[in-house]
Amino acid sequence: MDDIQLAKEEHLSSEESIKEKLTDYIDKQLLRLFEEFNVTKTPIQVNFRNLVSWVPYSESYTHYIHQYPAKLIKHIPIFFLSSSILNKKKGGMVLDPFCGSGTVLLEALLSGHNAIGCDSNPLARLIATVKTTPIDPSRLEKYSCSITKRAKQFRRLTKKNVVNIDHWFPPKTQITLSKIHRAICEVKNDEERNFLLVTFSNIVKKTSFADPNLSVPVKIKPQKYSNDSLRLKLEDRLKKIEQCNIYEVFDNELKKNIERIRSLHVESIQNHAEVVSNDARYITKKLNSDYLYASNSIDYILTSPPYSGAQKYIRSSSLNLGWLDYCEESTLRDYERQNIGREHYSKDEYNECVSLGIDFVDKMIRDIWLINPLRAHINGNYLLEMEFALKEMYRVLKPSCFCTIVIGNNEVCGLNFESHKYLSAIAQRIGFKLELTLIDDIHSRGLMTKRNKTASIINSEWILIFRK
Repeated sequence: MDDIQLAKEEHLSSEESIKEKLTDYIDKQLLRLFEEFNVTKTPIQVNFRNLVSWVPYSESYTHYIHQYPAKLIKHIPIFFLSSSILNKKKGGMVLDPFCGSGTVLLEALLSGHNAIGCDSNPLARLIATVKTTPIDPSRLEKYSCSITKRAKQFRRLTKKNVVNIDHWFPPKTQITLSKIHRAICEVKNDEERNFLLVTFSNIVKKTSFADPNLSVPVKIKPQKYSNDSLRLKLEDRLKKIEQCNIYEVFDNELKKNIERIRSLHVESIQNHAEVVSNDARYITKKLNSDYLYASNSIDYILTSPPYSGAQKYIRSSSLNLGWLDYCEESTLRDYERQNIGREHYSKDEYNECVSLGIDFVDKMIRDIWLINPLRAHINGNYLLEMEFALKEMYRVLKPSCFCTIVIGNNEVCGLNFESHKYLSAIAQRIGFKLELTLIDDIHSRGLMTKRNKTASIINSEWILIFRK
């Protein structure tokens, strides 16, 4: 960290000089880790919050433009995307095939790279697109109060396909949200309308009866909490939800998001980010295109795939998807079927034990099968589908370039399911060479998930660095 401190003390006027100092520092740290792993061949414990200690925990740029479950902490992409060892080409193309709400895509832009991403969740794709689009804030300020003014002119409710809508929203809230959404849909410009839709979506859960302490929608039940302070806080929240001014909530959220976009716009970003596919197994040139992205064209891959059955992304997004009209033609179950790591299968789908042809992996799946055939299929099929995704990542990556995967292990039926070992074995069978394995403890509750009685909380991230 001496080089960075020196740069600050000398008050270097050139931002590029500071970035070069940061890159030099990170490259030195990475080379040290590569050398140690090359000798020991054992995983190395790290703490990314310490490795990039100058990065604040607080809000920055558009990272908090919308809530999203189990987001990758920004410290990890900042570390890897700042390295000239992993990113040999300035302004090269970075891929995140499981981009979620766009943390890697945004940090790729801020690091001077172009980026593409994929995600099966339409809400994630919308957030990632808005998060990485540096719109001139003057184009957005005209909507302050004007959207709510227009919404108040409507006299009728547009019925929304929101699951159990009366369970989650007071009647008055349903009417107001419907009017705001209708007003936003009148906006002609795609970038501006998408920005307004993300802002609208981010107030959906805040104005519902959903417990803010849980990622998936569960109705607030203050009596469940033994902590008096928390219980009283939730009781107060229920009262406020019944009485709150939704127009005011939207206008306040709009002001915050305009400031977030402003912080991105002032960076004068020349690079471009785009969500190009809804399936990591088929990386296309454009969303809804049949044409695959060119082979040997990606300079660096950085991604955090879903854990097997660990995070209910679609369920956690269910209220938002309904209010945004994403459930008009597709059901929530349709979206879930597109997810790698999903949990729901019919009995016909798991009447045989999955096999990957890797002895120690197949043994684990068979051991789970003897306890719970459904759990065996969930985890076995997850690995099969991840193999397709890894093959696609290998196809698009340039020769000799790097791929970094952040993954967590968990327990399945009381057995330690070591996802990092299984994915590493699959990747190396495809042709990747493992160059480095790191472990970072999870300190943020936002990264932890607890599924059900057959699984435990994930509390460590494994970082696998491969070279093609």
